[in-house]
Amino acid sequence: MTDNSVTPIFSPQAPTPPLGRRADLLAMSLAALGAGLSLISAIWFFLGFAENDTRPEHLTSALVLTLLLFAFAIIPFACTAWLARRAYAKGTKRAHLFWALFLMLPWIGLGVIAAVYTPLPGFVGLIMAGLAALLSLWAVVSLVLDWNAAPPEPLDTKYSEMSGTPDDETV
Repeated sequence: MTDNSVTPIFSPQAPTPPLGRRADLLAMSLAALGAGLSLISAIWFFLGFAENDTRPEHLTSALVLTLLLFAFAIIPFACTAWLARRAYAKGTKRAHLFWALFLMLPWIGLGVIAAVYTPLPGFVGLIMAGLAALLSLWAVVSLVLDWNAAPPEPLDTKYSEMSGTPDDETV
């Protein structure tokens, strides 16, 4: 007797990666970098307070002020990183892209203001403005690609304005 075993031509492969684009992964990395840099800037800002005043009640108020001020930077970048990760893993929705745009657009101006008017080094604000501009660009390009790829809405010719009412079918 002969052995008639079947051998597969192709070896089993690992599961395919998610359908996300590399741009989504890059946007997630940039937003995470922005959140990390915001956290580092907050620590630097707080250490500037701690250098001048060592009383616990003053340090407590400085810590609260620092956390409240930098929450306006850390939270938008962290949320945008989460939205970009979700876009990479599961695909994106237009609402998520609008949220990313809504969260990042103010930081273009705020980063420039931080570079000019705060005691932090100028490159900190310019980096934040640059990251926010790149993330806003990602959201706008993704919105345009999403709109261009969306299939047109089918026309319901059965009950359109030209056909009158559904009673016209009985004629």
